Amino acid sequence: MEASRPGKEYLISLLNESRASWAIIRQWTGHDPAIAEREAQIQRLERLVWDAVYALQKAGLDSEAARLRRSLEKG
Repeated sequence: MEASRPGKEYLISLLNESRASWAIIRQWTGHDPAIAEREAQIQRLERLVWDAVYALQKAGLDSEAARLRRSLEKG
């Protein structure tokens, strides 16, 4: 590793000091794989609920569809 070469020891401490900041920046910018997966799962669930809203409307169950729609719009 470049940072471990003789005469480059200062880079190791610099990397260690910046590690936490870089992790936070990755989270804020959506580069954290766990956060990206969670967001994708939330989007899939929202699409599933919207599909249920439309199915309820098609079946003539408008009050149930409206209840689900209101729940989605609150979030």
